[in-house]
Amino acid sequence: METDLASRQGERQEGVITLVLTADNHLGCAGFGQHPRKREERQQRLRQAFQQATNFAIMQGVDLFIQAGDLFDTATPDERDRSFVAERLAQLKQAGIHTLALGGVHDTPAPLVGETAPAPQMSYAQLGALHYFPPVPAQESAELEPVMIDVRGTRVGFCGRGVLPGQQGDPLLPLRVSSEIERADLALLLLHAPIEGLTSESSLLDSRAVVSQSSIARQEIFRYVLAGYTHSYQQLQLGQTDVIVAGATQQVDFQPQSSEPGFVFLGLTAEGIRWCTHVRVESLTLNSLLIQTRELWSAATTSTPTELILERMRPFCHSDAMLQIRLEGELTRSDYHRLDLNQIRRYGEEHCFALAIDDSALSLLPEQDASSVETGERFSPREELIALAEEWIAATSDVQEKQALTHTKEELLLAMDEMKRKR
Repeated sequence: METDLASRQGERQEGVITLVLTADNHLGCAGFGQHPRKREERQQRLRQAFQQATNFAIMQGVDLFIQAGDLFDTATPDERDRSFVAERLAQLKQAGIHTLALGGVHDTPAPLVGETAPAPQMSYAQLGALHYFPPVPAQESAELEPVMIDVRGTRVGFCGRGVLPGQQGDPLLPLRVSSEIERADLALLLLHAPIEGLTSESSLLDSRAVVSQSSIARQEIFRYVLAGYTHSYQQLQLGQTDVIVAGATQQVDFQPQSSEPGFVFLGLTAEGIRWCTHVRVESLTLNSLLIQTRELWSAATTSTPTELILERMRPFCHSDAMLQIRLEGELTRSDYHRLDLNQIRRYGEEHCFALAIDDSALSLLPEQDASSVETGERFSPREELIALAEEWIAATSDVQEKQALTHTKEELLLAMDEMKRKR
């Protein structure tokens, strides 16, 4: 790739606007309920991935550095992450690179009664280190105001548009932009929102606010849409508009992605894309292991179900692996509790970077634990706990909350079994 990049540097004298596009860096993301040492290593990996993008931009001497949402995983990042970003932005500014950033779903503060907390990026904007676009204007029907930057005689106009949790509809309808954008030789829209057909992650937000491909294709203002939110790199053309989705710089959950984590190096002109290169960064690997319940109680083996799962896990376990075990099929509740999930978790924590057990596709067969002389049948306290926990697990669409509830249910059941043995 070095020869390719060297030849592209020569093209910059011909009016090519060069930029690095990154998004969904999620600095500060903890997740997975890991050991403190692994949490720290994970957050360090997130910072290193973002620094790879800024170092690349400086090394290539690009014109623009664009962050398209969710720079941080929270609207209140800690001082280490704030200082880290401040240092990277100072290096970009010293190199003469213009930086623009768009607020995301995770790093935009929720509106408070009577006041609005500032986004963490605002402090950088006030110091002149970047230009910050909030996800939505004060009134959604208001015109978008462009930012104009002169890049070696080419006027480049930028607008930003994003979504917030609970927002509904297509955030590009209606799309109203100040007439100032007509002065731009090249118009770009920074977008942080799910795009129809591209978003693989399932969430409540996806079903409420989605940018339709037709709304992008119909608009005639922006030649390019540079997007975040979807964690996989994508490039497509809708009408006369080129859409480039940066993808995440690290794997931040157990959702499968169609591309490796990284950022994008672009060369743009008013006539079209001169080049679009996805640059991969060092990252953890995601492995998914599907286990059908019929495989665990097979007459062909003398191993216990727990031993069979551990045997299937071993080839996928290494220090840089995130492993997701998905259990599917039917089994009785007594069979389910014969699985030593604590032993499986301990093995995963010792031999993997992170482990998740997804039992949402399990179907528990009805099983009567106790009966009553008076009524003929009743649920035991154990059954009532299981039924209530399963109701809560089914009611939430958040993967991490579902996993936390499942883990809590298992711990309570183990405690009940221990109490019963002591009686």
